[in-house]
Amino acid sequence: MEFRYRTVSLAALALALSACGEADRRTEGPGPEALDTPASPAPSPTAAAAAGSGRESAGQDGAPAPDPARLIPESEKGEAGARKVLQDFARAVEFEDFDRAYAMLGDDAREEITRADFTALFENFDGITVLLPPGRMDGAAGSLYYEVPTTITGENGRKLTGTTVLRRVNDVPGATAEQLRWRIQSFEVSPG
Repeated sequence: MEFRYRTVSLAALALALSACGEADRRTEGPGPEALDTPASPAPSPTAAAAAGSGRESAGQDGAPAPDPARLIPESEKGEAGARKVLQDFARAVEFEDFDRAYAMLGDDAREEITRADFTALFENFDGITVLLPPGRMDGAAGSLYYEVPTTITGENGRKLTGTTVLRRVNDVPGATAEQLRWRIQSFEVSPG
């Protein structure tokens, strides 16, 4: 009996080794006979161009150009996105990082106030606090506007009051990613 089990075991071992060798040959790559078979022909440039026709715009690699409206997350398109920009702006002013705060102003706001005048607004303020309560969202002519009453106070009693207005293009075709982001369109405060 013992002899028969050894024979069966040796036969099973030989079969297993044979199968491993077969698997090794399959994973090593094509054998010499495969070298004589032609590979699939590459598509011609005209065929590739025809396949890509119908695309309105494409990147350099032939992939469709991304839609800028899809680059802006939904959460940043509404009031939450406007409030985030306002909070960043308020933080920059409170930390007296006036260069960063001024950089958040859009082109329209920069036309109304120069960088030097913006910085001068906060002269002689000690310990700046910016108060931006909830505002009002409006839409007009393909844009969204968010208007917020603004109060800026200093520990020394100085105070500025007014309005801050943010604007973004409302996902209209052809809008750039920059136009789709909230920007401060107007920052009008005065001593009060």
